[in-house]
Amino acid sequence: MADVYEKLRERLDKFPQGFPKSRSGVELKILKDLFTPEEAEIALSLRPYPENVSAIAQRSGKDETELGETLFSMSKRGLIGRYRASESELYYFLTPWVVGIYEFQVNNLTKDRIHLFEQYYEEASVPYWRGRSIGFRVIPIEKEIKENTTIQPYERVSEIIDSHTVFAVADCICRKERAMVGDGCGKLQEACLSFGPAASYYIENGIGRAISKEEAKNILIKSEEEGLIHCSSNTSGGKIFICNCCSCCCAVMKHVTKYGNPNAITKSNYYAVNDVENCNACGICVERCQVHAIRIEDDVTIIERDRCIGCGLCVSMCATGSLSLAAKSPDEASPVFANDKALLQAMGKATGKNYPFE
Repeated sequence: MADVYEKLRERLDKFPQGFPKSRSGVELKILKDLFTPEEAEIALSLRPYPENVSAIAQRSGKDETELGETLFSMSKRGLIGRYRASESELYYFLTPWVVGIYEFQVNNLTKDRIHLFEQYYEEASVPYWRGRSIGFRVIPIEKEIKENTTIQPYERVSEIIDSHTVFAVADCICRKERAMVGDGCGKLQEACLSFGPAASYYIENGIGRAISKEEAKNILIKSEEEGLIHCSSNTSGGKIFICNCCSCCCAVMKHVTKYGNPNAITKSNYYAVNDVENCNACGICVERCQVHAIRIEDDVTIIERDRCIGCGLCVSMCATGSLSLAAKSPDEASPVFANDKALLQAMGKATGKNYPFE
């Protein structure tokens, strides 16, 4: 059964998000820690889209009742996805390492696991994503966009939230990891929002807690105050999560700030501008900027537009009102995909992978 984990690694690597080999083989240690050999074998029979137990049992040649119990147990531990069509009708599917299995371990962290996860990130994830987009998109602080600007629904956090009825919040696994090893930033930890079927999965699994729509909006406001960047999938519809990220802990943001991959995250369709006549060069915006796009030279605040991701954090705390968000021209606007399938297919094309796979 030793090679079942390598087979599972290969299958997870079929996702556009990838699960590539590392030089040390730490990814196999991770899989062995999370999956029993029997569970790894079952995961090999799953597709990246929901199927009922009967279909999976027929394909894998396993007893339907026993398989159903195992699949439910695996999904409760965040090893695979689960979709509840009704109280008694469950569907299961293979999920990628990120966003997926890794994030679902937020309540199962130990210092040993954190060490394995971080080692894999450094050895495999960073090289894999170099020069590529991870599929996340910055969502600007809505109230900082000028009233006369046309704002697309996918760049309004209020419209993303208003389009759903089920909400959950979970700890940010990135900030939780850093805090557990004594290197946390102290910023809001319970800040990862999920909606719709994703929220139901988080709530049923005890990964996150159910919240109201109003609570979700208040968490976004608190995140803005603490200098966290709103991010979601780079899609125009069907968004089921909003992450609130910091550059010191967030694995995605570190690709931009630490590893020199400015394209890892898709910028919003806005950029910060400064009215130098009103600016007093107080430096608050420099502290607020997570991507080091702002500096002060000779008492003048300078914004490097190429580095600016259009989050609006600098604007929200500008005491003089000299900073604002300006809309990019249509030619400059970042591409956005219709839904997750279209996004993953584009990501797959960039990595030479077909999605969905069988």
